[in-house]
Amino acid sequence: MNLLFSCIGRRGYIAEWFRENLSPGDRIVGTGDSRWVPGFHACDLSVLMPDVTSDAYIHTLLDLCRKERIDALLSFYDADVDVISRHRKRFEQLGVVPLVPDARACQISLDKLATDGFLREQRLRSPETFADLESARASLRSGRLRYPLVVKPRFGFASRNLFLARDDQELRTFFAYAPDMIIQECLQGQEHNLDVLSDLEGRVISVVVKRKILMRAGETDQAETVHHEGALEVGIRLAESLRMVGALDVDLFVDGEDVVVLELNPRFGGAYPASHLAGADFPRKILDMLRGRPIESDLGRYAAGVCMMKDYRILPAHRGEFADLRALDVKARYSDPATRTDSSPK
Repeated sequence: MNLLFSCIGRRGYIAEWFRENLSPGDRIVGTGDSRWVPGFHACDLSVLMPDVTSDAYIHTLLDLCRKERIDALLSFYDADVDVISRHRKRFEQLGVVPLVPDARACQISLDKLATDGFLREQRLRSPETFADLESARASLRSGRLRYPLVVKPRFGFASRNLFLARDDQELRTFFAYAPDMIIQECLQGQEHNLDVLSDLEGRVISVVVKRKILMRAGETDQAETVHHEGALEVGIRLAESLRMVGALDVDLFVDGEDVVVLELNPRFGGAYPASHLAGADFPRKILDMLRGRPIESDLGRYAAGVCMMKDYRILPAHRGEFADLRALDVKARYSDPATRTDSSPK
């Protein structure tokens, strides 16, 4: 079996967990847009790719799947998941199983206004969300909303350009920081996270609830698994409604029995290691799916009180080693249409 981990980034530890369940001769191919990708060290082949926003990207990815006889594809980067979801059928025609949801689910997940609308349709609680200043100000005047308020990009990720506005001047300044900013209620309670896994038919087979302890630059550094029936039920409803395939990461706030959903990410999340240490083992379950083995649902059956702390891992290398990394550098080949040969994908 050949697995493609697209935009592997710093998720080499997930590749290593997959490898524990692979057979001799199975391979992991990782991609990135730079030789300086830590996750490459966990891959059998490392491939440099064009930027995910370029016209050449999807052709290059499909070409790579053909050449390396890829059986299944996962992505660890939101924008990449979105691109792959819009070309699912093309991968399937090559015999590749794309472990990403359809384009509808991705659009709902990546567009925070669409997320808010979807959650309201599902009658799930979400933060009050505004796309314009005047609506937020009207809600403030009525007393329905109060400072501080969160201001962030509509299509943002990893807490980039996220601000906390404490008065009207800050609200105006932060909202004008970039196009497509939105305003949200600042939620109360403890921040939690869900790891949800659905099979290839969209059946939810695993949900793990975690309490976030420490965040750093949008990434969960410390977390602890907990049991919370309400949060678990929310994870099941979300994955079923989105018709998810593979992993879904959900950020939410819990205050007693109240659960408020903040964001959805259709991929492995940064807090997944806590779920893995608690016995979830999504990599093994995913490989069993791909091998056609029956998967038993284990909803809520994981160890509570398991803590995760991330540490720095130093990967020894010097510039020469990175330059000679096991890389098929297709980046230059597709950077200019004039350089494409007859064998290049059309």
